Amino acid sequence: MANKPDDPAMLETKQQYTHPPGILVSDHYIQPYGYSCYRAQGTKDWLIIYTLSGRGSICNGANGYLSCAAETLTIVSPGTTQDYFTEQGYIWEKMWAHFMPRLTWMDWIPSSNTDGPIIQLHINNDSSRKAIDSAFSRVISYRLYEDSILRDELTLNALEEIILLVASQNQSKRELDSRVQDVLNIISRQYMDYIRIEDLGKSVCLSPSRLSHLFKEQVGDSIMETLMKYRLRQAEQLLKHTLRPITEIALAVGFHSPDYFSRQFSSHFGVTPSNYRKKFREGML
Repeated sequence: MANKPDDPAMLETKQQYTHPPGILVSDHYIQPYGYSCYRAQGTKDWLIIYTLSGRGSICNGANGYLSCAAETLTIVSPGTTQDYFTEQGYIWEKMWAHFMPRLTWMDWIPSSNTDGPIIQLHINNDSSRKAIDSAFSRVISYRLYEDSILRDELTLNALEEIILLVASQNQSKRELDSRVQDVLNIISRQYMDYIRIEDLGKSVCLSPSRLSHLFKEQVGDSIMETLMKYRLRQAEQLLKHTLRPITEIALAVGFHSPDYFSRQFSSHFGVTPSNYRKKFREGML
């Protein structure tokens, strides 16, 4: 039984536990039949498993067990029962990490694509497999880095690569309507400008109502929600990597009211722009 009750990542959801974004624990396991792990109430963090070879099984709620075969990536959300083991006749080789995500990752981590709570993807693209393998190896190796602030940032950046590759893999399974893609391209180029749905509709030869419905159906967010998130992400990067005043940043990403920008940023990230910048400089993000 793999169980480390003193490890923060292993604290069950009934216990009080908070932690800033980061990798709580990670490792590379090669485990024969007989290896198992069971946490009835799951954990307060996320668990990600990348199977390199062999085969394991993981409980998928009331829908039985999912097989973790080679080149599958499995993600378990907080509070989900964790019940997994090496299947009989196999040696399960996997890389794994318990982590607390950055807020921005929540837009990239896909919803469950199985009949239960587990998220599982087969990485069928050779370049994606190599990239995930490399990034996961760095997640594990960076734990030996001496500088704690740089270590945490390096591991988070490496895991972010994996999350982005997962998002890309998940997105590639559904082809976006070319008109929706055109609107996304316009938003990415002109997010700082005043954008009207009517004008977007004209550019792709759709009525505003038809475009709004199609966009929401395919993207999951409305056009205005997508525009807002894009502006906030751009503002986040400027807060992190420049010394520009917050008012100037607000105007640069398309907000004409700094107060409105601050309210939207606080709602999305949970802290004000000034506190976000402070936390980033102190290594807390």
